[in-house]
Amino acid sequence: MGPGLKPQALLLAAGRGRRAGGPKAWRELDGKPALERQLDALAGLVEETLVSVQSGWLARLKPRAGARFVAVDPDLPALASIQTLLAARSSERPALLHHVDMAELRGPLVAALADALGGGDAAVPIFEGRRGHPVLLCPALFAPILALDPAADRLDVFLRGRRVVEVPTPDGAVLENRN
Repeated sequence: MGPGLKPQALLLAAGRGRRAGGPKAWRELDGKPALERQLDALAGLVEETLVSVQSGWLARLKPRAGARFVAVDPDLPALASIQTLLAARSSERPALLHHVDMAELRGPLVAALADALGGGDAAVPIFEGRRGHPVLLCPALFAPILALDPAADRLDVFLRGRRVVEVPTPDGAVLENRN
């Protein structure tokens, strides 16, 4: 990715959150819903954020500069949401894939992933030998990901056969899951 070129973010937020007792997008932390916290964190770090949401939420979501809400079926696998967001993208910029229930992103991590992407198909942060989030996908992967079967395939398995650059980070937040 060239200097100053920002990725397009894909934020997975449409889940029902059955194990968590309700949708994680609306869970509050320090008085703010997770969805709002993520959008605030992504503002300025990315060109645009595409957010997967349940269709019933569209009426309650306020328009936000730099964000587009895309209705997806929350009962389908996460890969179906990823594919819907990839199909809705407006550019061929790399895609920064993140989940609403993960720690909010910071600029240095996004920049490190972007710098590393030139050497692979995807870039992921790694903390103490474990891969975390977000995942930065190069545009060459979009068509193959769109061709996957969401009922049978998984993105993490698909990426095992690709050149994934691991970016060491001293911040364990890349492994955090607020379930």
